[in-house]
Order: sequence, then C-alpha cells, then structure tokens
Amino acid sequence: MDSYQQAIAALPDFLAGPLARIGPEMTCHIHEVRLRAGCPIWLNLGGSLCPVQRLSNCPPNLKALRPTQAQMEDVLYTLCGGSVHTHQNELANGYLTLPGGHRVGVGGQYLFHPEEGVVLQAVHSLNIRIAREKQMVLPPQLTQLLQEHFIGLMVSGEPDSGKTTLLRSMAVFLAELGKAVSIIDERQELWPPSSSYTRPPVDFIAGLPKEQAVQMALRTLAPQVILLDELGGMQEVQSLEQGFFSGVNYIASLHAASLEEALCRPQVAYMKSQKMLRVIVQLTGRQAPGQISGVHVL
Repeated sequence: MDSYQQAIAALPDFLAGPLARIGPEMTCHIHEVRLRAGCPIWLNLGGSLCPVQRLSNCPPNLKALRPTQAQMEDVLYTLCGGSVHTHQNELANGYLTLPGGHRVGVGGQYLFHPEEGVVLQAVHSLNIRIAREKQMVLPPQLTQLLQEHFIGLMVSGEPDSGKTTLLRSMAVFLAELGKAVSIIDERQELWPPSSSYTRPPVDFIAGLPKEQAVQMALRTLAPQVILLDELGGMQEVQSLEQGFFSGVNYIASLHAASLEEALCRPQVAYMKSQKMLRVIVQLTGRQAPGQISGVHVL
C-alpha cells in the first residue's frame, strides 16, 4: 500500500472510497487532503492548492462531497480509532498522528479548561498531510559542516517544504559516519513506530517534551549529535539552553520562508546572540519540496 492509500484508509468509508478512486498518476503528487465542514474537498498537488472539482476524471461522488458538521465529527472519531479522549494531548496541540507518520492538522472550536487544559469542542477542518519516505542528496557544503563541530544547525523552511525529510536525511548521513545520534521526536513524526521507513542506527526518545527528552539523552545516551523535531517558542528554546555547549551538536527545524524571515524569528535571534546557532539551512519552499536554496554559516 502506498503512502496516499495508507493515509486515506484511516478515513470513514464515505470519504476513503471516493478518494481511493483518484488515479495513481495523480495521487503520487498529493501532499495534503483538506476537509472543511460544508465545503468541497481540496488537495495540495505539488505545493498548489485546488478543489477536487478541477481534477481531470474526478469521481462524481467525490466532486459532490461537502462534509457536514456531523460527518466531520465522525471523521475525527474514526481517525482517533474510536477513542478521542486517548488522543487529547495531541488534540490539545492541534494535531493527530496517524499510522505511517501522516499528520492531521485540526481546526475548530477549542476551550481552555482550568483542570483539563486545552480541550477540542468541535472540529471544523482537518488537513491530512501525506508522509512519504524520501532521501535527499545533501550538498557538499552541508556534508562538510556535519563532519565538524557546528554546535547548532537550524533547518528553515515554510510548511510542506521538506524540513522533516531533510532532518531524516541528515540523521542517516551522520549515522553512516559512525556518529552517536539521539533523535528527540516529540510528536513521533521523524520515524513513526508504525511506518515502513528504514530506521538508521540512532537512538530515539519520543513522546516527551523536548527539554525533558534532551536532558534524558545527555544523561543516558552519550550523544554526539542531538536532532530535534520542530522548535517551539522562546520558553522551549530557553529551557533547552542548558543542554548547549556540552560538547554535543544540535540540529532542529523552524518555520520560515526565507533566511531573512528566519533571522527575524525571536528564537533564532536569541540563539544567535547566545552563540548557540552557527548554521541555517534554508529550503526552497513548498513548490520545490526537499530542495535546499542555501547553506548559511552565521
């Protein structure tokens, strides 16, 4: 089963059936399936968004679909495997992770409860991002830097530009060099446990807040490189600071469409001022996922 078919198989039959009838010549280009209450289904095709009605040979029952609010609730229930409560921690952060590493962004009405924290009350939109295993060819400048003591390296790119793919490719390269690499995969997206992705010989800590997982890795796994998934806000950066300058190199990712945008982010400015960041690798963008536009030594 390919990645697209695996992702849509997690949906209820009224959606999975029509979506499965899109031809393979088209599905190999689908990055996202976007569902919104009362609206047509939209697809991200190679970085461009379009409604399914524009597809050539779009199945008629797919063209006519407009999920109701009740159907959206049913979709969420099905994606959660019939137990929404067990996914509350993920939902409180606005996403779900499906088998195979496919991520579902969740939009809707949220409520902050004094005891339970953030609670999803009603789902209005779901964005299913298709995870595909892909290895990138790293440019010589980057491979040279990865063999040195670079302290901090940031992968910068807009959503759907290939940040996770680049993180995986760098982890594989470092493992092939014989480096001890610890992967801090808070949301289990880099190497999902139920995916068919080939796992390199690295150590994993998943499902914990980054600051806790980093300290755990430093104490118990003796890493030479720590690779993090997406970097959060300033509080998270400051909580990680004590782990820097411990002889370990760090790699993380951040949302920014250009080097200029990345340098304007407060996390980057702070890390740069503290000499925690030496390199920014900028990705081209969602129109060319997985392509590097520049390797910038700060």
